[in-house]
Amino acid sequence: MRFALTVGACLALSSLASCVNPNAIGVQKFGTISATVVLASSGQPVANAEVIVNSEKNCITHQDGTCPIPQVPIGLQVVYAVAPGLASSQAQVNVLENQIVPVTLQMQPTP
Repeated sequence: MRFALTVGACLALSSLASCVNPNAIGVQKFGTISATVVLASSGQPVANAEVIVNSEKNCITHQDGTCPIPQVPIGLQVVYAVAPGLASSQAQVNVLENQIVPVTLQMQPTP
């Protein structure tokens, strides 16, 4: 009996050890991205830009160029911004559990 319990415990631990990312097994952990979109040339805020995280979550920037994106899975995420008349911009951000992670995206006018 003791042998069976030991083998069972070892199997359970070895299966958990192979799961590096908790999101991979359906145990979602989240953080928030606080995006700021500005013009690269002047640092002026870009209002009404769409900020997108991994093509799944998005927000529209306010007059001050900011917008929060809550409930983003932890780990490396690709964030990009698009706005009419401006070239898109992207950045990588490491989202941490229960943290607000800032990212600034700089945009330039399209030629």
